Amino acid sequence: MLWFLLWLVLVLAAAAFFAYLGRHLWRKAKALTAELGAASDRLGEIAAVISESSSPPHPRSTDLR
Repeated sequence: MLWFLLWLVLVLAAAAFFAYLGRHLWRKAKALTAELGAASDRLGEIAAVISESSSPPHPRSTDLR
């Protein structure tokens, strides 16, 4: 009976640890995806500003014909 209780406590402790670890990793993953979304939005804004401000390419000054 003592061994059964010991194993039951160990299994429940392991389950609680893995539940805590899973919740911790889930929250970290959600924070990471939020940061990646914000970075993507900022990168899109920067790309739009760059594409609006860039001048058309200059014609070649030398023609090799």
